[in-house]
Amino acid sequence: MSSLEKHSEEPLWWHSLDELADTPRFRAFLQAEFPSQADPGGINRRRWLRVMGASLALAAAGGCRWEKQEILPFAKRPEGYIPGKTKRFATAMPLGDAILGLEVTCVDGRPIKIEGNPRHPCSLGATDAFAQAALLELYDPDRSQAVMRRDGEKAEEKTWQQFLDISRASLARLREAGGGGFRVLSEAGSSPTIAALRSRLLKSLPQARWYDYEPLGDDNARQGVRLALGRVLRTQIALHKARIIVCLDADLLGSHPAAVRHARDFSQGRTPEAGPMNRLYVIESSVSLTGAAADHRLPLQSTGITAFVAMLEEELTTKPNHA
Repeated sequence: MSSLEKHSEEPLWWHSLDELADTPRFRAFLQAEFPSQADPGGINRRRWLRVMGASLALAAAGGCRWEKQEILPFAKRPEGYIPGKTKRFATAMPLGDAILGLEVTCVDGRPIKIEGNPRHPCSLGATDAFAQAALLELYDPDRSQAVMRRDGEKAEEKTWQQFLDISRASLARLREAGGGGFRVLSEAGSSPTIAALRSRLLKSLPQARWYDYEPLGDDNARQGVRLALGRVLRTQIALHKARIIVCLDADLLGSHPAAVRHARDFSQGRTPEAGPMNRLYVIESSVSLTGAAADHRLPLQSTGITAFVAMLEEELTTKPNHA
């Protein structure tokens, strides 16, 4: 009996031309893609229950990775404490050398929501992406859970008491040398507490040095203020009073420490009902939120900003009426 006669007597159903051709390559693919086809006897009910039972057991074992903890009630409940009732606290978040006023909602001592403090001049009831990310960072499982001591590539877990013992011994040797060779590297900040601790440390160790560093700092802006005013000051930009804003390679509405306040002030000048709207001109070397909101944007390399400023100054001084 030929193959065609066999097919005509017994109907053959197939899903694709490859299955109809039944080549060795297709069989290898079928065996790799559908392991059930590798079992000559197929998967019967008993075998299916056996496989699924093992899979469920492995899934249950994989989910038991958290340490068992017991939730116990207060031995002495704090006065006025109501379990499950939300509370709001006013706080502040440092961002570089700026401060963002916040209101944090907590449940049973756990922060769950961050909003801007409407009474704080830098937030006015709004927040930015950094403030919202701070809440996720608080519950980040990768945060350090203990004191770690690093020696080269080796990291060893220590207790707080061991940390204090090692610190006292090291500080005793540093006091004898007047702090010579001792250096502190920290992030920039405007906390009065840290400033007071820094002053006390340098007074106790006169030969020690304290350095502030930010990978994306604004040292160039500070140097510009020093050149213009003779000392380092923090500039306060009143965008709500400006009719024409020229932004030179700076993200006032995005990465600037006072971006939340700048965005609020800038939006006040964009209301047609209040009168003529302001105009924003952005000259930048990369894409930014300020450039996206600009009325006119000029892409320009950072090396060309100086020449542009010179041309702008000449235009404003020689043609003031036109400007």
